[in-house]
Amino acid sequence: MLSALFVLLPILFGLMLVISSIWEYMSWKERFTNWTGGMATSLGPVKEHGDVGPRLAYEYVVDGISYKGRSSYMKDRLPPTGEDIRIYYDPADPQESEWYDGGMHRFFMFGVGLIGLFIIWLAV
Repeated sequence: MLSALFVLLPILFGLMLVISSIWEYMSWKERFTNWTGGMATSLGPVKEHGDVGPRLAYEYVVDGISYKGRSSYMKDRLPPTGEDIRIYYDPADPQESEWYDGGMHRFFMFGVGLIGLFIIWLAV
């Protein structure tokens, strides 16, 4: 019974990593496929309670209305304050936006999936 848990738990954990990686990739891809691209101005790093590292704050204008956004993930290197950056926003709800910096985010999505597959391979 105990040995079955030592096999089953890592497999479940690995599957959770693979599934979360696939889900994140699909939602990320849909966001940048169906949302409208635009430019924003970097407001620099922000760190709120509970954040491990800084996120990027930015400001953008849609149809004459000014909005502020914040990246959904942390980065080691952020563009300087005042720099123009590429963002995407939901045309149905322009308050929903995301800074487009796909390189590292994509790397982590695939990395988590590969770690999950490796854990499953080790458990089997």
